[in-house]
Amino acid sequence: MKPNLPKNLKEISDNIPHPEGIVVDNRNNIYVSSASSGNIFIIEKGKLRVHTNTKGRPLGIAYSEGQNELYVSDASIKSILSINIRTSYVEKISDTYDNNPLNGPSDLVLTDEGSIIFTDPIRNPYPNPCISPTYILDSDRKINQLIPDLAFPSGIAYFEKKVFISETRANRLIALSTDVKDDENNAEPELFRRFAEPGNPDGLTIDDQGDIYQTLPGIGAIAVINKKGEMTEIYHMDSWKPSNIHFNQGTFYVTDRLGSRIFQFSK
Repeated sequence: MKPNLPKNLKEISDNIPHPEGIVVDNRNNIYVSSASSGNIFIIEKGKLRVHTNTKGRPLGIAYSEGQNELYVSDASIKSILSINIRTSYVEKISDTYDNNPLNGPSDLVLTDEGSIIFTDPIRNPYPNPCISPTYILDSDRKINQLIPDLAFPSGIAYFEKKVFISETRANRLIALSTDVKDDENNAEPELFRRFAEPGNPDGLTIDDQGDIYQTLPGIGAIAVINKKGEMTEIYHMDSWKPSNIHFNQGTFYVTDRLGSRIFQFSK
């Protein structure tokens, strides 16, 4: 694949070990989870420092302006965590479903109503498909299963009452409604886009026009997909493995787990 760089691509950090989740707050501070160190880093006015440490393996990360908190999916603690931005206090807010421990949450997203939707994949070696659930945790911390059977659900994004989930071991992106009633696992997934091997779709984000930016670490690329599920662009450069991506006010922020780097680019 020939290099095809996104507009105004810029490296903003190169020393966060195994960066995974990334999010931006209302003051344009950038938060990045480091899976190998347990740190949550903050890039504040261009300067990098450790904000807190989960003492686990933090992956996905989301920001709530109303609560002034970060929410983190931690794979080794097998929990959803909240982090107070002001005090750096870490609290475990969900670690079980139906009295059984979680598998190890991968990524998460906030809905308009303040619920947290998160993927919870089983981790077994290939060729095991790792059929796993995705959950929705409401603002009262009541947990329901959104869908029980995706092949290693990983990245997740939310737009217009729909959630989009990367099904890594099926090499596809699915979409489903978030309108799930208590005790009814009735979400029906829609195949939104299929990817060729070895795309291994991971993190994704959605811009203000509804276009999806899907990381494909298996081929070192980011695919742009419109509302019809059509791929309109694919960005690629040598020696990177984009794992997660976040859109904020016209700018995209990307974690590159291969080079311990963080990039940004514009539309």
